[in-house]
Amino acid sequence: MLSLYIPRNIEFIIAKKYIVIKGPLGSKKKKLSHRFDLKYDSHKHLLFLISSDLKEKHFYLSILNKIILGVLYGYSVKLNIIGVGYKAILKEGFLELRLGYNHPICYPIPSGITLKVLNQRYLTLVISGIDHQQVHQIAAEIRALKPAEPYKGKGIKYFNEVVKRKEGKKTNV
Repeated sequence: MLSLYIPRNIEFIIAKKYIVIKGPLGSKKKKLSHRFDLKYDSHKHLLFLISSDLKEKHFYLSILNKIILGVLYGYSVKLNIIGVGYKAILKEGFLELRLGYNHPICYPIPSGITLKVLNQRYLTLVISGIDHQQVHQIAAEIRALKPAEPYKGKGIKYFNEVVKRKEGKKTNV
């Protein structure tokens, strides 16, 4: 039997096939497997009972833990946009990116996601929301539009990503 601690300001509803978790940042609904049952005890623990596969039990435990952390604190990913003339402009319902192509790229912002553009040393884009998978998926999609190249380092990279630089072409003069 596994258990998951539930913080004070988290509410949840267990139905037959779904669990709804509500927190200060919003609510999230998750479909449950029919192989095990969830119970709530008096010590603010969510108990997993009657499981046939221990790996599936740990998988659901980690998913529910990420949902709880998401509705309690939220998730965010920072992207750096590096390059002369590269711009990120937030417009109503979409993000317009100018990444050195002959046309701007319009990326629609899904519901439940918040984008912020910060102007610091580099242009920084902050993607935040309550769904861990959705936040990281959107960050990966935006990064894939123009990944950082290894010669000059221009492009989109994660905030803590290190781009391994290559030496340029040598000429004999």
